[in-house]
Amino acid sequence: MYSILYPDILIKDDFKYEKPIAADKCQLIKYDAKTSKEIPEEVWNKADALITGLYMKIDEPVIQKLKSCKIITKMGVGYDLINEVKCGETGIVVSNVPDYGTYEVADHAISLIMNFARGISEYDRLLKKNIKENWNHAVVSTIDRVVGKNVGIIGLGRIGTAFALRAKAFGFNVSFYDPYVPDGQEKALNINRHSRIEDLMTESDYISIHCLANRETENLINAKMFQICKPNLVIVNTARGVIIDLNAAYEALKSEKIRAIGLDVFPTEPADPNHPLVKAWLTEEWANGKILFTPHSAFYSPTGLTFLREKALKTCIDHLQGIKTANCVNIKYLKNQRSL
Repeated sequence: MYSILYPDILIKDDFKYEKPIAADKCQLIKYDAKTSKEIPEEVWNKADALITGLYMKIDEPVIQKLKSCKIITKMGVGYDLINEVKCGETGIVVSNVPDYGTYEVADHAISLIMNFARGISEYDRLLKKNIKENWNHAVVSTIDRVVGKNVGIIGLGRIGTAFALRAKAFGFNVSFYDPYVPDGQEKALNINRHSRIEDLMTESDYISIHCLANRETENLINAKMFQICKPNLVIVNTARGVIIDLNAAYEALKSEKIRAIGLDVFPTEPADPNHPLVKAWLTEEWANGKILFTPHSAFYSPTGLTFLREKALKTCIDHLQGIKTANCVNIKYLKNQRSL
């Protein structure tokens, strides 16, 4: 019987969806831990597989404890908390579940943009404040007609592609920057491609971020990018918080270089209430209607979460039973996979 460890699971039920899949094949062990020290050494040692959540860092000290582990599956898309290089050198496969939240995240991103363009939440806030005085179509500053406007996508993977299709349906002119997408994808979608992110920034009225977090993309959207961006840019991020330099974003918004920003993800979560951008959202009048925050919820729907939970476990069991893992993310570092 396999031992499958969930070190930082947020599931509150008793593996409602996982038990039928596990059956008599594996033992499921869960902890709601933030650090590896909260889990006994012997539990790490005996785990045949890990399924990780949002908070646990799988770094070199943790990997050294994984004496029996053959696969680590991230319950989600981004695997930036897992040292996939060290795992590969140790013979541990790292995988993710890239297809679980495609619809949800793409819907969330286009909703953030359309919320700014139509002023929905700001109209609602102002009407609650004073319905008589604010019963006026001109009280919101971010209103825009999106047909014919340029939307730029950073990262054209599954979610970026789903977002592109939604943006086209609204009448946007769609462009993207992604140096890792093979030539021809732009033709298949009938959208525009930029080989330089600077060109995307200077052209776009709206930008939606859908790339992975890594050394290359950390602070990818920084002060320099905000300096060259098209005036009145609206930017939204449903990917990873470290991709936007929030200090630079705050300065760009305060100086009216950009029109609005919508964030579902932050460099540290929950969002730091002392950060200037968060403070402005909470307390400063000038920021009303220009900032939208959601609590890393773009991925979520009950249907999507069930799929995620089931697929993560199936991925681990399949690998342990000798079925090749389709979504291995560290294959280029993988040396001498551990025997099953």
